[in-house]
Amino acid sequence: MLSAIKIAIFLWPLLSFTPSVISRSFLINNVSDQRTLSKRQADYLPKDTQKPDIYSFTVTSNIQFRYANTTISNRVVNPSNSSKEVSFQVTLPESAFISKFLMVIKDKVYEAYVKEKEEAKKHYQEAVDQGNTAGLVALSARDSNLFTVSINVEPLSKVTFNLTYEQLLTRTLGQYENVINVNPGQIVKSFSVQVNIEESSDITSLEVFNLKTSNEINSVDSKSINYKIDRPSDTTAKIIWIPDITEQQQISSNGVKGQFIVRYDVDRLSNPNQILVDEGYFVHFYAPTNLKTLPKHVLFVLDISGSMAGRKIEQLREALIQILGDVSSGDFISLILFSDSAQLWTTTGTVGEASPTWYFNEERTTSTPDVEINERFIIPGTPENINKAKEFAAKLTETGGTNVIAALRKALEIATWGQKKYGIKAKPLIIFLTDGQPNVEMSDTEEIVKTVTKLNVDQYAIFSLALGDGADYDFLRKISLSNSGFARNIYVASDTTLQLNNFYKEIASPLLSNVTFKYIPGQIAENTLTKSVFNDLYNGTELIVAGKLTGNDSLVGNLTYVDINGFFCIPLPPETRVNKTRGHLEKLWSYLYIKQLLDKDLISEEKNSTYKQQALELSLQYGFVTPLTSLVVVKPNETESGTVIRNSELIERSKVF
Repeated sequence: MLSAIKIAIFLWPLLSFTPSVISRSFLINNVSDQRTLSKRQADYLPKDTQKPDIYSFTVTSNIQFRYANTTISNRVVNPSNSSKEVSFQVTLPESAFISKFLMVIKDKVYEAYVKEKEEAKKHYQEAVDQGNTAGLVALSARDSNLFTVSINVEPLSKVTFNLTYEQLLTRTLGQYENVINVNPGQIVKSFSVQVNIEESSDITSLEVFNLKTSNEINSVDSKSINYKIDRPSDTTAKIIWIPDITEQQQISSNGVKGQFIVRYDVDRLSNPNQILVDEGYFVHFYAPTNLKTLPKHVLFVLDISGSMAGRKIEQLREALIQILGDVSSGDFISLILFSDSAQLWTTTGTVGEASPTWYFNEERTTSTPDVEINERFIIPGTPENINKAKEFAAKLTETGGTNVIAALRKALEIATWGQKKYGIKAKPLIIFLTDGQPNVEMSDTEEIVKTVTKLNVDQYAIFSLALGDGADYDFLRKISLSNSGFARNIYVASDTTLQLNNFYKEIASPLLSNVTFKYIPGQIAENTLTKSVFNDLYNGTELIVAGKLTGNDSLVGNLTYVDINGFFCIPLPPETRVNKTRGHLEKLWSYLYIKQLLDKDLISEEKNSTYKQQALELSLQYGFVTPLTSLVVVKPNETESGTVIRNSELIERSKVF
């Protein structure tokens, strides 16, 4: 009989499907692949040492209007005369939701279902108490995103795994990127990856890269692959990669391991402002072209505490020098460094605040002088000033503790003063980088979030960068989500400087400010409109708004924004009906809406906010595994209710993938 199915989600660098063999006498951990042995050699191997064999590994990713639905399917056989444990692991993209999981055992299909987290735990425990085979998947609120299933396969038996995840591809630096991580752990007889793209506008660029075998951006360790591209029409594309055994062995004797990456973009000249409608739902894409970049004020808020010593401070110097080289003459910069206190740079030196004084009873006062903010802290991006800033950056040294609140407080004061003095059309961009946790003046992260958000009256964007494992990423996410920005992990590696530079490029070219999508009241169902007001639109990105319509009338409204020439108000374009993708826009809307509800819940001060309840209800309705839900797999007994689908029905269901 099959033993218990173990399911969990963990953090892992690559999607993998790794069969491991555990028996009383042997522990074989992929020392060599049996396919590399001759038939005569394999015949003499004891049956107990023959590991489960993956004879089918397929990935199909269907992308429609930027929304990707990806299914991984694996078929495994146990050639041994004893039961063997098989593990199925899939690393999801950070932004993806699992939406389906199936296992085929003895010609029966067991489909997992989504439950609220606590209810799922209860249901799982009841199944275990009754002696039923069961499994539970819960998505951690942190970075955990590895889906893992371990199951004992009976002697000379087969098992099939099918997992589907969904994600909305984000346009970054002018392209959409779909990354598929593959690592079967062995040479596979039947191996294929297929990506199908369908867009509403012409696909103007399409790139397929060599198999990336390292996580680092600047890695040259990649393998050439023999893929094929078919372009049935201007709006569709099909990419197929079917490596035979020889090609797999050329990549690695242990099989394929790496990232299959597809990047593309669509026509922006003909359709920069496009609305799609399907089955009562709409999605509004906006990415204009040929606009001049707005002058900007960039405030660098940089951690130089003692924990930055060594390679971190070296890479920060390198990155800052390179970034300063990209600053335009019409821009402004400010440098705020922080350790025990905040240090404000000027072209003639730094102006520092005294460190706070602490007492043993934890009451605190501060002897921080009130530094008067004026134009000396807002530096025009002239060549002379930039050279001085580079010279200063090259001498950065680390010392002391981590006073986050002092630095962000001064950054907001400088940003506000600069807006009033210079009237820059683009809102200030605050880039906040830290590698540790606040421990001077104010260490309570919730208190810091509340204080900063209260001070940031004009909602200037704060982009938080978590450098290394020591930073509190959840805290930084809250800071940014509460202040019109986003957070990003920066990994400490040989490419840290490049990671920082690429991040800066994403926000370095604001095209529009105060972008607002306005729709006539009554056209959109209550509590279904996604975010419709945006601080800025950056070159190479895209704004997306979605919602549920109340009727079949044309969507009416306007779009307002500020560009380099002033304030503009333009009418909405006529929508495009895409009925052939029945239900697809509804899934895109639900995905985006749930994501935004989860973000709102994260920064909400309510313990059980209405955002959480709405996100939970939608997660259950659309079958998404989110931080609020879990995926339950139960092998029912003869009297137990459960999802059991006959094999013939699986064939029909597979057409949906």
